[in-house]
Amino acid sequence: MDQPFSYNVTMTSELKNLLNDLSDKRNIDIKEIPLQGGLVVNRDSKTGLNYLSIKGNEAQGVSVIITSDKDIETLNKLADEFQKYPVSSQRSTAGLYALLEISGNLKREKDGFTFLTPNGVTYIPYDGDSSKAWEIDMPGSCYATARKCLAAENDCADISAWTKILKGIKIYYGDNYGTTQENNAYKVDNLGRYCMFA
Repeated sequence: MDQPFSYNVTMTSELKNLLNDLSDKRNIDIKEIPLQGGLVVNRDSKTGLNYLSIKGNEAQGVSVIITSDKDIETLNKLADEFQKYPVSSQRSTAGLYALLEISGNLKREKDGFTFLTPNGVTYIPYDGDSSKAWEIDMPGSCYATARKCLAAENDCADISAWTKILKGIKIYYGDNYGTTQENNAYKVDNLGRYCMFA
């Protein structure tokens, strides 16, 4: 059974009044409580949705801030777009890709998605063909560089765009990804992926 991709609560006037009532009873001013742990509120220029993320590593986790029915409709429309691709036809997967795109961590390429994860970069073709997919494991210190590369007008589906700018990375290819073990220093990991150390 398909699971929902997120649990969001719409900030209704009733909820806002309840929170204000609770804060008065506890002498807390909700508006003045600072965000903890490096959390920041950002706004997606494409959808206009606000999201909460960890500054400097947005791929660690993203929460969309839903404040109206219009926000819910916007998020659902974006998830509907992603659900049209065979690789993300399940609602939960489409919702995840929508959240990644809202946070600037996913780029739609000609033939697939390139997206940032907490530990790397992944490319998955729209048709889900794992033989064309790849994944890069990178140190956290590379995240800012990877985010800039993703935001630029690069062909991020081309793995050479990444190998030129990232150091200390491991590259995993699905089902041979157009190369052989003979012409590169590969090993097969425990998930059956070919791994090259760059």
